[in-house]
Amino acid sequence: MGQTITEKIFSEHAGREVYAGEIVRVPIDMTIGNDITTPISIKAFEESGAEKLANPDAFSIVMDHYIPAKDIASANQAKISREFAYKHDLKYFFDEKDMGIEHALLPEKGLVIPGDVIIGADSHTCTHGALGAFSTGMGSTDISFSIITGGNWFKVP
Repeated sequence: MGQTITEKIFSEHAGREVYAGEIVRVPIDMTIGNDITTPISIKAFEESGAEKLANPDAFSIVMDHYIPAKDIASANQAKISREFAYKHDLKYFFDEKDMGIEHALLPEKGLVIPGDVIIGADSHTCTHGALGAFSTGMGSTDISFSIITGGNWFKVP
């Protein structure tokens, strides 16, 4: 029997054929964070005791929602994300001078391509599926797990 596009993407990433219903661990090509949800993931990262990212080039933070900051609380959210990005020397940190809507910016920068596995702590992350990627939103703790380990567990749809 043939495979769906998601089964093909997961098979490629898992290194074997996989089918709907299986639970597989696959590497993540890009994890997307933003100025609202990333600080929660950063807190989980720090509480885990992790010291470095599994793959810094597979993690992007886009200052998307609160730039410029609307109040002190949002400025603090941005500060947490900035400090983390600088500490871990993130190649794909998009701040005030080059930020935008995360789901449009990453494809524009060539960071989402067909066949990728993309996750983000935002319900609109799935829009990258239109580009031939498997893309889904996850909770901030799942995002933290992915940046620590470089992968995550999925039930193949």
